[in-house]
Amino acid sequence: MLKTENARRLYGEFAADLPIVDFHNHLSVEDIARDRRFENVGELWLFSDPYKHRLMRICGVDEYYITGSSEPFEKFEKFCEVFPRFAGNPVYDWCRMELSRIFGIDLLPDGKGARYLYDLCGEKLASPEFSCRAILNRFSIAYQSPVASLLDDLSLFDGKSTAPSLRGDQLLTPTTELKKAISEKAALPIGEDLDSYIRAVSVLLDRFDEAGCRFADHALDDGFFQGDTDGHKQKILIALASEYQKRGWTLLLHLDAKRSVGPRLARLAGPAGGYAAVGGGFDLSSLGSMLGEMEGREGLPDTVLFPLNLGDMAPLSVLQGSFAQDGVASKVQLGPAWWWCDHALGIRHALSCISSFGLVSEFIGMTTDSRSILSFVRHDYFRRLLCNWLDEQNTAGEWELSFEAQGEMIRKICFENAMNHIKK
Repeated sequence: MLKTENARRLYGEFAADLPIVDFHNHLSVEDIARDRRFENVGELWLFSDPYKHRLMRICGVDEYYITGSSEPFEKFEKFCEVFPRFAGNPVYDWCRMELSRIFGIDLLPDGKGARYLYDLCGEKLASPEFSCRAILNRFSIAYQSPVASLLDDLSLFDGKSTAPSLRGDQLLTPTTELKKAISEKAALPIGEDLDSYIRAVSVLLDRFDEAGCRFADHALDDGFFQGDTDGHKQKILIALASEYQKRGWTLLLHLDAKRSVGPRLARLAGPAGGYAAVGGGFDLSSLGSMLGEMEGREGLPDTVLFPLNLGDMAPLSVLQGSFAQDGVASKVQLGPAWWWCDHALGIRHALSCISSFGLVSEFIGMTTDSRSILSFVRHDYFRRLLCNWLDEQNTAGEWELSFEAQGEMIRKICFENAMNHIKK
C-alpha cells in the first residue's frame, strides 16, 4: 500500500507508532471488562463481522454456514474457501492485516489450508496473550468509545481509556415505554411537552458525562427529513444538540443509510446483518437548515458528518466553512469514510474533498465503527493510505511541504485532532 520510498518514510517515522483514538465503535464493553477469552478463531474473527458475512453471501455461500447453526469450523472453512475471491475488496486487505498483525501469520486463507489455519490460530488463542484486552493492547489505544444507549449500565467503562459514546437514535422517536423508563431513572416526571422530556434526558446525560463520554451519535437514515413531516424528530435533536454543546461533546451524524432492504436477510441475520444499502443522496438543504437552527440557538456542538453516499462528500465538505466560530477549528466537518465507504476509493475521495473544499490539516481522522476488536487494523490501513496520498500531493508539486511538515499533518490527522475533541 506504500508506493514510494517517501511514503514509507512518512509511515515509519510518523504514522506507524502513533496511539489510536477510536471515537466511535460497537465493541462489547462487557468483553473488554471481563477480558473475554475466545474459544476458536471463528468466534473472534468471523462470527460478529457483517462485512465478512456479506461477501460470503455474495459468493453464494448458504446462510447455514454464515449465521446458521453449522459448527464453528464449518463456518470458518466456508469462509476460507471463498476468501481468494475477495481480492479487490477492503475485507481482503483487512483480513490479511489482522492475521499478520495479531497472529503473526502471513498465509493467504483458502479451502485447502483452512484446518491448518484454524488449529494454528486456536493454539495461539489458548494462551493469555490472546485474551480480549491483550489483543487490544497490541494496538496502543489511547482512547476508545464503544456506543451505549441512554439507559445502559455504564459501570464497566473506566471513564479514561474506555468511555461510552452515546447512541441516541431511540431518543428521537421516544415510545411511551422509553419515556417511562427515562422518567423513573431520572426521578423526574415527563409530560407531553418537549421541555420535560429533555430535562429528564439531561439528568441521564450527566451520567454519561461523568463516565467520560465526549461523543453522541445519531443516525439520520435515508428519508430522515421527508419522514419527519411535523419536524418532531428535528426538534428533539436540536434540543439534544444544545445539551451536548453545554457538555463539550461532539455530535456525530451518520447520514443516508438505507436499512430496510432485504427482508429475507433481516429475518435471518438481525438488524446488523450486513445487508443495508446506500441512500440515493441526502437532503443537504434540510441538514444545513437544521444545523443553522442549532447555531442560532447557540446550541451547535462540534459536529462530524458521515455520509454513506460518496456523492455527498463534496457538498458536505463545504460546510466546514459555513459554521465557523471564533477560536474553534472545524466546528462542522466531514468525517472519515464510513461503512461501505471505508476502503481505498472512499478514503482517498474523502481526503480529496476535505482538502479541496476545506482543510485536511483539521480532519478528525479515522474511527472503526466496528463490532470486532480486530478492526483496529483499519487505523493502520487508513494511515498507509494517508501517507501515500500525502506523498502524491506533495511530489506532484502542488504543496511543496517539507518532510517534517508532512509529518506534522499526519500527527494531527491520525491523533491530535481527535484528542482535542476528547479534552474539551
